[in-house]
Amino acid sequence: MKILGISDTHEAAAAILVDGKVIASAAEERFSRLKSDMGYPSQAIRFCLDFAGIDPKELDAVVLATNDSPAAHIRIKREATFSIKDWVDEQNLYWKKKFAGEKVSYHKLFTENPKYIHDKSYDYEGVFNDLNGVDQERFRKIRFAKAKDDLGVSEDKIHFITHEHCHSYYGYYGANIRKKALVFTCEGEGDYSNSTVSIADEKGLTEITHTKENHLAHYYRYITLILGMKPNQHEYKVMGLAPYASEYEINKVLPVFEGLLEVKDGNLVKGRQIPDSYFHFIEAFQGLRFDGIAGALQRYLEDRLSAWVLYHVKQTGIKDIVFSGGVAQNIKAMKVLKDLPEINSIFVNPISGDGSLCIGACYQYYKESNQDKNPDPLNNIYLGPSFDKQAVANSIAERRTKEKFKVIESPDVDTVAKFLAEDKIIARCAGRMEFGQRALGNRSILANPANYDNLRKINQKIKGRDFWMPFTPSLLDYRAKDYLISPFDSPFMTVAFDSTELARKHLAAAIHPADFTVRPQILTVERNANYYALIQAFEKHTGVGALLNTSFNLHGEPIVCNPSDALHTLERSELDGLLFDDFLVIRA
Repeated sequence: MKILGISDTHEAAAAILVDGKVIASAAEERFSRLKSDMGYPSQAIRFCLDFAGIDPKELDAVVLATNDSPAAHIRIKREATFSIKDWVDEQNLYWKKKFAGEKVSYHKLFTENPKYIHDKSYDYEGVFNDLNGVDQERFRKIRFAKAKDDLGVSEDKIHFITHEHCHSYYGYYGANIRKKALVFTCEGEGDYSNSTVSIADEKGLTEITHTKENHLAHYYRYITLILGMKPNQHEYKVMGLAPYASEYEINKVLPVFEGLLEVKDGNLVKGRQIPDSYFHFIEAFQGLRFDGIAGALQRYLEDRLSAWVLYHVKQTGIKDIVFSGGVAQNIKAMKVLKDLPEINSIFVNPISGDGSLCIGACYQYYKESNQDKNPDPLNNIYLGPSFDKQAVANSIAERRTKEKFKVIESPDVDTVAKFLAEDKIIARCAGRMEFGQRALGNRSILANPANYDNLRKINQKIKGRDFWMPFTPSLLDYRAKDYLISPFDSPFMTVAFDSTELARKHLAAAIHPADFTVRPQILTVERNANYYALIQAFEKHTGVGALLNTSFNLHGEPIVCNPSDALHTLERSELDGLLFDDFLVIRA
């Protein structure tokens, strides 16, 4: 059975599932080079089909994630193109007036405004109305027709999959768990809710409750904006800032959140009423410090999620949980849930936000079509393109790399390990590209984690990131107990752990400097043998069984996809070198 999954919301992406196994998946942004790209992901679709060697006419199903996609946001590619000022303008020019009872048209303000990019993947004729907003029924027909015409498949093969089901099926079937579990989804907005709870087992998923009143994601989104960062992109920066706050500053801010959400009938719902999630907090935060705001917001998120999860654990007796949806990407909160004594285990897949909808859609359709079978879990996420020696050589020649750098053909792993042991910062573009926003060695920037100065160097001279942001390690599976408190299999950097004293020496540049937590990729040789061998070679030189690993991109750009992207990033940064499968490019 061959299923193509397509999602067009922010982080638009495609996936191909063959006989229950995900063969390929990639986000459109990696090909278009527009971070958080939105719209019909034509390049990602072509990659998936070409990689799998499947003609569209051979497909058994094409599944479109989400019934009601955000047409206005897709039209202007809001999450991809809005500046922080644009987000503030949206609040002041649209929402503030709407809350005041004025008649205001989002269409005239934004989708008709030539200032913004206008998506050309869909025909938007008749979709927008000044009075009523978006005609979702018409937009569904347009999305349906686009897939039908682009792929040349019959109408009976095209199906819409509900947004929430994409998240919950992705969470459960993507995880390496096949026993009874509680599945939670939590996000900003879905088709009919912003959070759900389901019970999953070998037979499938049964939703037991949902609500539209769980506004944790909205609070986090708009407080991110209030703190001067981009919503739907930079929430992780607020999470990274939170541990720097003192208890004194956190306790000054916590009363702002008191009573906003309560657990009622199995859902997080509104308690104390506030008019909105932006202007209210601007007023409430007057005189309070930025770090205290971040710390209190994170504390409140963790507290409310814990209360919600524990309610269902008590009601059902099920102690294994799966978390999916955008809020699952808050790894600090996932650590708090993991550490609850009432919880046996927690499963969080890579990129639990909307970037994974395409895979979730495939899983849901496959399971509903094969009740007696389960799709395969995501045992690894190296699902993108790879490039052979000739393709890399062509890019090196086209960019005249040898005129600016030293190029070593077929470097041995020990040579690269020595460079890293000498505190060279080396990027790696090798093997198949990772699915999602976690670089797991194949599109990564690597460094010696024992040298704390490498954190400053990468942040300032290469990534251009905020100074407070921590990095993460890829560590060898047999060293996990040396570095982590109570480790378990965590291959995708989705859960944080407390660190050991040895970790604070060996991983000084790859743990959080404020609370000493670590968000590791625990690597096994089966998942990535070449990367594993590189870390082992580094261990022989240094005694450190890990490498600092951060995504291979410049700030604000997507992770690199192909050799040309990689060389472009090398040229525009102060990286010391770049490792391909068959070449090592070193700065002269």
